[in-house]
Amino acid sequence: MAHRAPISFAALTAVALLATVCSAAAPPEVAPGIGSTATFLLANPSGIVGLDEACRPLGAIAKLPAQSAPATPSLHPDGRSIAFALTQVPNPRTGFGSDIYSVDLDGTRLRPVVEHEAENVFYASPRYDPGGSVLYFHRRAALVVNGQYTGNEDTIERLDLKTGERKRILTDAADPTLSPDGRTLVYVRVVNGQIENLWTANADGTAAHQFFRTKDTFWYLQSPRFSPSGAEVAFSAAGRSSSYGAAGGRHAHLGVPSELYLAPADGAALRSIGQTGDDVVPAWSPDGKRIAYVGTGAIFTVDVASRDTKTCAQGQDFFFGDLLWLR
Repeated sequence: MAHRAPISFAALTAVALLATVCSAAAPPEVAPGIGSTATFLLANPSGIVGLDEACRPLGAIAKLPAQSAPATPSLHPDGRSIAFALTQVPNPRTGFGSDIYSVDLDGTRLRPVVEHEAENVFYASPRYDPGGSVLYFHRRAALVVNGQYTGNEDTIERLDLKTGERKRILTDAADPTLSPDGRTLVYVRVVNGQIENLWTANADGTAAHQFFRTKDTFWYLQSPRFSPSGAEVAFSAAGRSSSYGAAGGRHAHLGVPSELYLAPADGAALRSIGQTGDDVVPAWSPDGKRIAYVGTGAIFTVDVASRDTKTCAQGQDFFFGDLLWLR
């Protein structure tokens, strides 16, 4: 049964708490250079772990702060480093939140890129532009009025890594993916804290509109990811209206299974390539022929053309996490 977290990135809070609970367990040993040879990277409360082609853990690529939890990693276009969200123990000055960090795949140069500035401000889902000089990311901030929590503010921001110029480009927006040509964003639209649908916009945030050109709606969706060619977008969703009746009907309950979907980049159609048993984060293979994901205690790969699903590995470390398929 799917866990239905309120968008994948917001699960960072739960991940951080889980990291604290699991802190007694020994994290994988840091193995310098592993990130430069690994086939996959898996970010979860254990750290950022390199996996070989058979999904066997090789070791952590870098030493992260104690009781921290990484998530939503993104590969730099030069293939030498990643950006990722990192939730740590509360900061004495800015309180609890999450930041964007970067680290080279050889384990060196771990450094903050965007740090939360106040209590309950969370940064996640970093995405580089094709040149690697611009970073897009999701910001969620708790709204407090007269000492009372009233909801969340979800925005997508753009940071010029050369000049430091930072700009908010979309509101009511979360979990972006950027097309390989750097021209188009697809993201999760969030209204009053509730997921509405996938939307799309130009890379500068203009011309925002609903992504699907069909009438499909979903009870829940997350994690849009452009294919390496930019021709398709994969995403995880449950409760498709065309499968379960009108919106608000039979599908509006926790028992609806999650599925992995593909849509062309113009949003003109969509198709399911299989049930996943839980909400997942798709990771495209570099050649665009397969998609990997973590869930229900295993890492799976799906052949996009045939829909054939294979189990790459099983174990207690694979109940959730965010994958990168490096090579």
